[in-house]
Amino acid sequence: MSRGIGALPAIQELVPEWAVLLVALVTQLGDVWFLTLLVAVVYWVRPDDREDAAVVVGLMLAGFSLITALKYAFALPRPGQPLAELETLGPLARSLYEATGTADGYGFPSGHAVLTTVVYGALAGRLSVGTARQRALGAATVVALVAASRVALGVHYLVDVVAGIAVGLAFLFVANRLTARYPTDRLTVAFSLAITLAIVALVVSGGTIDAVLLLAASFAAFGGLELRRRVRDRTSV
Repeated sequence: MSRGIGALPAIQELVPEWAVLLVALVTQLGDVWFLTLLVAVVYWVRPDDREDAAVVVGLMLAGFSLITALKYAFALPRPGQPLAELETLGPLARSLYEATGTADGYGFPSGHAVLTTVVYGALAGRLSVGTARQRALGAATVVALVAASRVALGVHYLVDVVAGIAVGLAFLFVANRLTARYPTDRLTVAFSLAITLAIVALVVSGGTIDAVLLLAASFAAFGGLELRRRVRDRTSV
């Protein structure tokens, strides 16, 4: 079943040849390694926002598991229409493009779209940097850029990224409602979501290594952050 509805070639035609690697680099703003690094940096360099950053860690892990479950549930392929043919690129450009601008696995919904929406949206809603409007605008801009880059690179159809953003927003809505209902247990709520969704992903995916690692990471991160919080509270008394 095609999900392209003619949008993919039209979007790719808008990207000039010189911008191919730039698009591939932009998409890294929504990659797992970058989002993990971003949240870790926020946690360590923003002491006033550290508790909120810890909550975002839980929501990010929950987002990872949500994507895994949905991708295996739908099991829909990627477009297979790369923005650039590897043979046309030089050795260095080819290596960089392969590392940043290609993808495998199932295509629906877009994991980058889900994760950028969840992580940047959660950070925008919880950090104390700038105004709420500035943070929301910044988050929306990054989400839009990453979503557009995924379609331009030919690793997702337009419907994949639109669905991914919708899933991310829906997840954030539920998560924000739950953390607001239990303000003193926000960390527990966030990681309860992460662990629950990791178990769902484990079942839906048939016990893939990714799902196992997500479950282990959720337990480990929650244990580490909770231990650090208790030690901090004890020493501050």
